Amino acid sequence: MNSTELIIDQENTGYRYSIEPFLLADFITLLPDQSVLDIGTGCGIIPILLVHRQPSLKVTAIEIQECSQAQKNIHQNGMEKQISLIQGDFLEEAESLKPECFDHIVSNPPYRKIQTGRINPDSGKAVARHELSLNMGSLLDKSAPLLKKGGQISLAYPPERLGELMRELECRSLYPNRACFVHGNYQAPAKIVLVSALKGKKADFSVAPPLAVYNEDGTYSQEMAKVYASFNYIDRPNRIGKE
Repeated sequence: MNSTELIIDQENTGYRYSIEPFLLADFITLLPDQSVLDIGTGCGIIPILLVHRQPSLKVTAIEIQECSQAQKNIHQNGMEKQISLIQGDFLEEAESLKPECFDHIVSNPPYRKIQTGRINPDSGKAVARHELSLNMGSLLDKSAPLLKKGGQISLAYPPERLGELMRELECRSLYPNRACFVHGNYQAPAKIVLVSALKGKKADFSVAPPLAVYNEDGTYSQEMAKVYASFNYIDRPNRIGKE
């Protein structure tokens, strides 16, 4: 495990990351020298976590909103050689990326449909939470051609969209192979489901044991504390989901 302490700053206003990036980065299995695409990188947190775990990765990170914070975080963690940052709309930028060039695609996408819930008046939060600029279908339409055959895509969505996600993946020959449900605590319903799928390769589908973020007394569960410790990250967010 890399013992370097990570520094991942974020803006005081606008959308702020919560627990999902840590869960996604822990959920993914990567090999040395693989190529990764992170869609909607925000402040660059997922690429930084992945490179911390596997320093030989080559990660392309795309963000539609202003990217100075991501650039700063990449720089202060000394990861400029491993992480390439693109500021732009993924739906447009995908056209200039080489087909079948990524081993893994990851995204913690905006996962609220436009007609569900109040759209935040803060534009940054609104774009991060609601499917204003990127919905599930368009995300997968543009992602599938960029994956190598046998490559993997990993996503985080609310459990109520799991059926829709499974259908949308399979109709693009992205076959779900693994899922994990994340709960606030073991007495609460799941708030997030993590799903991975393989391109053009059907495999047995497995569901990992459920992960609870908190104990009943509000302290971090042993499993969540282990996730944070594995990234050597001290400033631990305590929110689940894009509220």
